[in-house]
This record gives sequence, C-alpha cells and structure tokens, in this order.
Amino acid sequence: MNAVVTIDVVDAIEAAEVVGFVEAWLAQADEGVVADFDRFAAPYTILELRAELVALAASLGSARMEQL
Repeated sequence: MNAVVTIDVVDAIEAAEVVGFVEAWLAQADEGVVADFDRFAAPYTILELRAELVALAASLGSARMEQL
C-alpha cells in the first residue's frame, strides 16, 4: 500500500533536522546506549535504525529541494 502524505515544507525541514540530530547522537552513543538499544529492540540493530533515520531525513529534506 502506497499512501501519499503531505507535510508543510517548513515542518518537513524541521523534522529532517530533528531526525538528523538523533542520528548524529546515536552515531556517537557510548556502549551503554548501544547495549540498552540491543536489549530493547533486538534483533533490530542501532546501525539499522541509523540507516533508516538517514533515509528518512533525506526524504524529508527533499521538500527543501522541491521548494526551490
């Protein structure tokens, strides 16, 4: 199922920035954070989450490009 969702450009850009912030924080997370995530979300890994966050930020950030 492919649903179309619209979001205001400014909101999309802000969401992309927040998603990017979380991904950057996870990129430097210490071993305790990684271990907590592994216990909470196994078998899903923190690297998989980071990859999805990067893809989401890129998708949301494309709103900026469409505005130009």
